[in-house]
Amino acid sequence: MRLIKRKAFASLFLFFVSFGVFAFSLKNDFVWDDVQVIEKSYYSFKASRIKSIVIPKIKKSKNVAPYYRPVVFISIVLDRSLWGISHFGFHLSNVVVNSVSTVVFYFLVLFVLGEFGVTQRETKAFLSSLLFALHPMHVESVSWVVGRTDLLCGLFFFIAFIFHTFSFRKLWFVILAASSFFLSLLSKEVAIVFPIVALGFDLLSRKYVNRNFILKYFVYTLLVLLYFYLRGRAFDSVPDLISQSSTNSTYEGYQILDHLKILLNSYLFYIYKLVFPFEFNAFIGNVPKDIYFLTSSILVIFLLCVISVISIIKKEYVTPFGIFWVFVTLGPSCLVAISVFSSTPLAERYLYIPTAGYCLLIGHFIFEVGKRINFQKAAWAFGLLLSFSYLFFTIDRQKVWKDDLILWEDTSTKTTNYAIPHSNYGMALKDAGKQDEAIRELLTALDPEVKDTNRGRATTANNLGLVYLDNEDYKNAEEWFLKARYYDSTYGRTYYHLGLIYFIKGEYGNSVSDYRMAEKYLKKTLEMYRSYGRANLLLAKVYIRLGEKEKARENAERAIRSGLIEPLSIEAQGILNELKDK
Repeated sequence: MRLIKRKAFASLFLFFVSFGVFAFSLKNDFVWDDVQVIEKSYYSFKASRIKSIVIPKIKKSKNVAPYYRPVVFISIVLDRSLWGISHFGFHLSNVVVNSVSTVVFYFLVLFVLGEFGVTQRETKAFLSSLLFALHPMHVESVSWVVGRTDLLCGLFFFIAFIFHTFSFRKLWFVILAASSFFLSLLSKEVAIVFPIVALGFDLLSRKYVNRNFILKYFVYTLLVLLYFYLRGRAFDSVPDLISQSSTNSTYEGYQILDHLKILLNSYLFYIYKLVFPFEFNAFIGNVPKDIYFLTSSILVIFLLCVISVISIIKKEYVTPFGIFWVFVTLGPSCLVAISVFSSTPLAERYLYIPTAGYCLLIGHFIFEVGKRINFQKAAWAFGLLLSFSYLFFTIDRQKVWKDDLILWEDTSTKTTNYAIPHSNYGMALKDAGKQDEAIRELLTALDPEVKDTNRGRATTANNLGLVYLDNEDYKNAEEWFLKARYYDSTYGRTYYHLGLIYFIKGEYGNSVSDYRMAEKYLKKTLEMYRSYGRANLLLAKVYIRLGEKEKARENAERAIRSGLIEPLSIEAQGILNELKDK
């Protein structure tokens, strides 16, 4: 136990435990959005684009609710320069960031316990950080490369909080605190609650009497305003939380009550996941809404508030601060459940930062109970038992994130009445060469009883067309692409694939009319996606067949400028070279 009190040993131990536990993810493939964001769009992650990503160009027609996360973009640029497009390299970065976050969290707990004058702070900080390192709810954030948004946000969030506590000793630390806070905010939007967490700590530790108190929050406020300015240059800063407005006051009142119910139930859902992190689902399609769940939510929240008040009266501040941390950092994620901001109202990855408050609370509570009953060995035994239970589930869950086939098979069996898991599983089966099973799963996604949007149904129908296209069944492929257009006429990729179908028809029949139909559909695609290099490349081929060399050259050049994966870029350059020779 003496070694635990040595901060250097504890730090190294926690780093290697965290790294070792998540090292199982190093052999995993890219999954879910990793494939589109990294594997298929790697050419867009260029160092030359960093400035325009950090300071977006002002747009008159602003997009609704895209993510403004420059730090994540920069991290992918760095990974690409270090590893190329390597599964191992990208996963290694995630594992290292998570391990560093664990160590930083260890020091955060030490400083918090020190400020509150708590005994056994080295022991409590060690157990809290060990629980954080092993917590099963972190698997989604670590094993999913794109999930690094939470890792980076959490890392800078923890660093910012440590420097914030230092700033009461030396004011210049506020510069480091503010810089870290801003980096956290540029990693993920949830960091916007950092000033509230810091304020809660300052009030409980009576730091508000410090004469520099207001100055610090003035700096934090300026950074929040700067963030909204930068984000607002290109995107809507505040997404509409209510998808459909109504002038009917009765309806609006009902809607507010419904949103409040969702908010309360989301809190209980996440609190349950923190305490019992042993059930997993990568796609949580709905918030529990039954009356029993709502009643339980109100009772649990009330009980936690009572515990916090009693603790403050008794001048024991770790418990209310841990509860406050959890509630505040869960706030943005619970608001997501109300909005149409995400395809899933709830997600396990949203628990990464809230877990810190929970682990602080549990690590402190276990040893406080041990001290009260004068039996520290029992406290250690319980803490290690809890840690080992976490260890088993954390290691086991990483197997599900091995590849898309395993992930979506697991997810589609747990979320049977939502289309996205079935559609994604269908595409994973297609990529695995299991065409008949893929068709079955995609048809399941299109079942009227399965919940989906018109855009979702268009995507699934388009995917069915791709399966038939791979089978060279062009008739059925065209039929499903047309159905996709029926579901959502604004889904541009459908027009691209219809253009591809008619290009293939033209190749077989050498028919000018088929090439003209291909031209029509591809032009429609480019009206919707101005920088869709594949459409430009295919259109260049169409114009070559039609003998319109200048148009072919223009589209081949546009295809290269828009950015393409290397094989397609080489093909476009080959077209230009061929036209030049002629």
